[in-house]
Amino acid sequence: MKMRLPERLRPPARSDLIVIAAIALIVGVVLWWGQSNPIDYTSLDTEGITHPTGTVLEVVSEDLDPTPYDPNRYWGSQELLVRIDNGELAGQEVQIHNEVSDTHYVICEAGTGVVVRLEMQEGLEPYYSIYNYDRSWGLVGILAVFAAFMVAVGRMKGLKSLIGLAFAIFLIACFLLPAFYHGYPVIPVTVGVVLAITVSSMTLLNGWSAKTRVAILATMCGVAVAALFYAIFSAVLHVGGYNMGEAENLIFLRQRAGFEVGDVLFTCVLIASLGAVLDMTMGVTSALFEMRQVHPAITQRELFRAGMDMGQDMTGTMCTTLILAFAGGAIPTLLSLLTYGTQAFQLLNSDYLALEVFQSLVGSIAVILAVPLAAAFSAWTLGRPVSSAKMSKKRR
Repeated sequence: MKMRLPERLRPPARSDLIVIAAIALIVGVVLWWGQSNPIDYTSLDTEGITHPTGTVLEVVSEDLDPTPYDPNRYWGSQELLVRIDNGELAGQEVQIHNEVSDTHYVICEAGTGVVVRLEMQEGLEPYYSIYNYDRSWGLVGILAVFAAFMVAVGRMKGLKSLIGLAFAIFLIACFLLPAFYHGYPVIPVTVGVVLAITVSSMTLLNGWSAKTRVAILATMCGVAVAALFYAIFSAVLHVGGYNMGEAENLIFLRQRAGFEVGDVLFTCVLIASLGAVLDMTMGVTSALFEMRQVHPAITQRELFRAGMDMGQDMTGTMCTTLILAFAGGAIPTLLSLLTYGTQAFQLLNSDYLALEVFQSLVGSIAVILAVPLAAAFSAWTLGRPVSSAKMSKKRR
């Protein structure tokens, strides 16, 4: 009798190695494509402007007073002696005037790491200012803590999840956004990225099994449904990419790249809801495949009903998660609108609220419909029930 090793001690499966190799190949191709198609135009002229890191050696002088609304916050200015740590002027010590305000609240002391804004124009003296704190190592540390918890709790699956998550972020940052800049059609690129993220993350977690294929199919059908409701709801509410707060910059990009600004909202909706749809489809599919293992005589109809029953609680929590995520991000803007004296009916018909509600509901509908899709595909794939006589014969 073979002894089954715990998952954390098992060597990587062949499917895992194939998926990792495919991810590495895609990463290489995307990096090559990015080098061949650099982003060579911006809306602002940044020639001669760099942002090296630096270390504050000394606070030469400062004039800081408590703000009237919070005695723990200050207004004023500082004169700082800063050593430039990298770039063309690495090692040089310069004196920088640092203005401290509510929107630029960077108060330094000796040893503080900062990012310096350096403007070097031909024929002029270099101009230095404090851009912000140097948060690089802090961010690296936080990511390391997050990764450590993922691996400690999830073991091998936690590590695979990290690989899948890193690949998803890489595709969005290094392919999807540059592709838009270069005028590639928004909707096909978005669907391709969503498909790549779905296949890689699910295959890494569960191998190229029937369960994985069903979950991928259900997810992509959920994405298709989201696209359908996106088209319907955007027509009803008269919203699109042109209603977004960043539309002005996107219009400038359209003039250079020729992509469709109106379709950018489609990308925002799909990427924002993809994680919840993935979770829903895999949760329902895994449970039904496990149920078939435990109860081989269960019928397709019973499997479908069980999937729908399990999806009810998951649907409620997932939709709440999506809507609260959008609501949480909207709080600062809603507070600002209140200070402007915006009336309730005016707010209800504003572009901002329409976009927030639109994104929340389209994503939530995709999550809701992922349940019957995953349940139906799972029941259909698992097929007819297996009799107890056949099961006992198989075991022999």
